[in-house]
Amino acid sequence: MKDNLTKLQASLKSDVDKCATLRDELKQLGDAIQDINDKSKRELSFIASIKCLDKIQQLEKYRKENFAQLKSSITFQPNSEIVQYLSKLSGLGRIEHYAQTLTVQGFPDQVIRIDGKSEYDVRLRNDSNNEFSCSIRDICVLPSGEVLVLDDENRNVKLLNQHYQLVSHCSVSGEPRFMCQITSSEVGVTISGISCKGVQFIKVNNNQLVKDRMLEFQHCCFGIAFHQEDLFVTSGTELYNYSLSGKLGSKLHEDNSNTLTGKNYIGFIFMIKNMSL
Repeated sequence: MKDNLTKLQASLKSDVDKCATLRDELKQLGDAIQDINDKSKRELSFIASIKCLDKIQQLEKYRKENFAQLKSSITFQPNSEIVQYLSKLSGLGRIEHYAQTLTVQGFPDQVIRIDGKSEYDVRLRNDSNNEFSCSIRDICVLPSGEVLVLDDENRNVKLLNQHYQLVSHCSVSGEPRFMCQITSSEVGVTISGISCKGVQFIKVNNNQLVKDRMLEFQHCCFGIAFHQEDLFVTSGTELYNYSLSGKLGSKLHEDNSNTLTGKNYIGFIFMIKNMSL
């Protein structure tokens, strides 16, 4: 099909070029006749007229030979061998099913297994001195391997390097609840208190924590998740959808039958991605 199209395009271009050449020659002769006004040059005018008539005859002859009787068509001729080959086949293929028995190691109801345990001291010198001097409420691991821990007892967020050594920290206004990753170097922390309710964004810059913008809301803020440029925040009885600028998208769920207790306590969010085993 492509070869036929190329041939037709080449033939059409040749015809167009030929007609353009004849047209230009006729125009030149016509202009020459108009320019010869001197009676002493009637011979030149006569010669130019003869040449004009000759070019007109050439154009008419070319038009009749190449356009008047031209009839072109494109048809598809199927390969009969394909039909003969397909008629000999019993089918186009077969569907095979494989079943594999998976052996469950350990307890069948066990979802998570602890392979090891290590303890690291992430306390600061100015942390409170009571028995809960450091209360880790949430953890977020960045793609770089750095770890952010949320210490609600001391109202701060701490940054650990890949060796779990404390390298930076920053305080937040109000009681920090939970956090989630926004970008490869930024997290959002929910803050809930009497005077401050919202989401505090914190960035990691050269192994240092830097507080960024703060989104303030009228409701309490507990659980938080980020998915496809949407921010999800729970209040204990509602689930809200916000943009990163703080614009309310919608209230996805509300249940006021209980307040912060029982099965209706909306305090946590888990984003589950589709996974193929």
